[in-house]
Order: sequence, then structure tokens, then C-alpha cells
Amino acid sequence: MNIVKKFSVGAWITLAAAVLALASVIVYAVNIGSAGYFQNAAVTNIIPLCALAAAALAAAVVLGQVKLSGPAFTAMELVTGVLQVCAPVLLTLCLASLAAARAEGLGFIYFSNADVILEVQTPANLASAAGTIANMACLGAAALAGIVGAFCGLRKKER
Repeated sequence: MNIVKKFSVGAWITLAAAVLALASVIVYAVNIGSAGYFQNAAVTNIIPLCALAAAALAAAVVLGQVKLSGPAFTAMELVTGVLQVCAPVLLTLCLASLAAARAEGLGFIYFSNADVILEVQTPANLASAAGTIANMACLGAAALAGIVGAFCGLRKKER
């Protein structure tokens, strides 16, 4: 519990990014497992990359709490910095991959012509599209939080 008191705002933002990345994995798994337009339409490497990004963010927070000095401190700062920069890159890559894979389907569901719109906009398809949009929102928020967290320190300054 004493370690949690040493968390800075940056550590909390980075942890929030990790939680959002894990939430996006859950939303994605539910989306491809549920009935609807995107059922069983998996996008390559979304789950491993999101899990890796969440692990990198959590590892950065944990390493940021370790108290070292000298060259070990410099090495630890370098590693946490790399983890904090690579995680949002991975999350942005996941978002771009998901958007590229789902753009045509979302366009088909929401912007079909009047002749086929009643056949396309079924409750299952609309729920599937909403799940995809929620997944994209989680990934975007996680990436943005990771970027903001990378500009903040992970440990409160000692007085």
C-alpha cells in the first residue's frame, strides 16, 4: 500500500491506459464472438498486440517505482521510457488495423441505400457495429492516455 502512495499522476494515467487496453481486448473478443456482421471476423494480431501494450504499460509503472541510483537508475529510466513510448504505438497500430478491417462493414451497415437498409440494419448487425465502434473508442482512449502518461513521471518526487 505504501507503493501506491508514491504513484504520480503519470503512473495513474499509465495504469488507466493499461486498463483501457485490456478493456479493448475484452470488447473485441465479445464483438467477434457475438452474432452480427462482424461475427468470427478476426483481425490479425489485435489481441496479442493489445495484451503486449497493456503489459508494457504495467511494467513501466512497476519499474518506475523501483528506487535505484547511478547507472542502474539511468538504465531503468531508459527502459521505462521505451515501454511508455512503444505501448501507445502498438495501440495505435491496433486501432489502425481494426479501422481498416472494419471500415467497409461499418459503411455497409450505416450507409446502405434505401433498398437494402432494412435488411442490413438488423439488431444483430447494429449491435456488432456498435461493439466495433466501442472497441475503436477504447483503443483510441488507451493510446491517448498512454501518450499523455509518457510525458509524466511515474514516481512522485521525494522531498
